[in-house]
Order: sequence, then C-alpha cells, then structure tokens
Amino acid sequence: MTDKGVPDKHQVQLGSYLIYPDEDSTSVTSWPKNKELALLILNEPIPDEERNVLESVWSRANYRVCIDGGGNRLYDFCKHRDTLDKFVPDVIVGDLDSLQETPRTYYERQGANIHCYSDQNSTDFMKGLSYLDNELRHGKDPNDCVVVVVGGLGGRLDHIMHTLKVLFNNNLKRQICVISESNLTFVIPSGKNKILVNKRVDGPTCGILPLAGQTMLTTKGLRWNLNNHPSSFEGLMSTSNIIDDPEILIETTLPVAWTCEFTPFK
Repeated sequence: MTDKGVPDKHQVQLGSYLIYPDEDSTSVTSWPKNKELALLILNEPIPDEERNVLESVWSRANYRVCIDGGGNRLYDFCKHRDTLDKFVPDVIVGDLDSLQETPRTYYERQGANIHCYSDQNSTDFMKGLSYLDNELRHGKDPNDCVVVVVGGLGGRLDHIMHTLKVLFNNNLKRQICVISESNLTFVIPSGKNKILVNKRVDGPTCGILPLAGQTMLTTKGLRWNLNNHPSSFEGLMSTSNIIDDPEILIETTLPVAWTCEFTPFK
C-alpha cells in the first residue's frame, strides 16, 4: 500500500537482498516465500572479495551447480583456503571441454555428478539452466527457483554479451541475479518496478541498460532521473548514475538490465 492507501502496483525487485536476505521473515527484504535457491558458478576466477557471497548463497542453496570450467574455479578457490570438503557441488555440467582432470576426479570421488552435454547449439550456461530445470527440479516451474550466478560478466566480451542475453531470454520465466566483477546485475521486466536497495552493499554507481531495444524510461530515486524518456543502445543510456534513495522506481516499456556496484560483506 502507498501512503495514500492505494495498492502499490510496482513489481518488487529484491536485488542484493537475494544475496543477503533479512533474517526477519516478516520483512519485505526477507527471502521470498516458497522460493527455492540455485547457485550456478561460471568459468571465471572467484575473487577473495566474493568469499562471503559464496558462503552466504551456498549455505542456503537447494541446488549447487558448477558450469564446466566453473568446477576448476571452485576447486582453486577452495584449495587455496583448505575448504575443499566444505564446497562440493551437486553437479558439474557442460560440454566439459574446460573441466580439468584434477577437479573432475576430486569432485567425482566426493559424490558430485559429472554430466556432459555434447550439444554445441547451446552454451554451457544454457546447459546448466536446462539441467537445473529437468534433472534437479524435475520440470517444476522455473519461476519458483531464484538463480544466483557467480561469474559471467568478466573476461571475453562475447561471453559477457551471452550472459546478458541469457538473462534477457529468461526474464519472464525465472529470476536470475549475477554477481561478477564487483557488480550486481539482473533484468528488470517491462512495467512498473521497485528495486529495494541495501546501501551497505549496493552502489553508489549504477546503470540501466536498454539491451532489448529502444524503451521509454521513467525513474525515481537516482541522482539523474528520467521522465518518460527514450533510451536505447544507440541513443541515451543511463550509465554512471548514482543511487540516492533506498527504493528505486523504474517504469519501462521493455525489459532493461539493472547493474550497480556491489561490495560484499567482509
């Protein structure tokens, strides 16, 4: 409800509260009711700063999936900290062209499933989501499982663009949040949206990326807001903006990517 008693029609986006949900179950920033959690680790180095993210999500996840070379990244990260036995994924999935023998052998011995998809018409990220849907969740509604992805927005530009493409292609069927390169990124669907900001970890800089085509944007709560203004890849994009308020309102005619600086708890 709004201050005037009118129902709030904004779609609430929890953003970083999916990483660090409020422990008070009655809070709007607590973990969403009846939602499962899947952690996907992509083939990108896991920096020391994201240790707390990994631990927080891992401890709550219903499903833990390494995407091909993501198995190498998890193994290296944990071996350096002598925590290999504490972080064993349910499955390592992909075409397995990047998975090294030492991590593969170790995780197999620890009970992880190693699943190879030879299909070259889908990427390893897509294979991981398919395995999650069909093998781990057995065809249950994808919308009932939040997916947190570690990695995917660093390194090669074509890999980065593909990660963003997967986010956009999935925005109507599931909620995906990516933590990568000290950024938090997710897709905001068309319509009226409210992002709940945790200023202890979010910002200050942020951006709204109109990668689905030209959209009309109206925003509130940013340093530089837009009022029904066209935004496109070729034209104006709201980048290097600043988060001012704990709630950001975004109305858009097409899905857009929200990205902001993210500083994990220590």
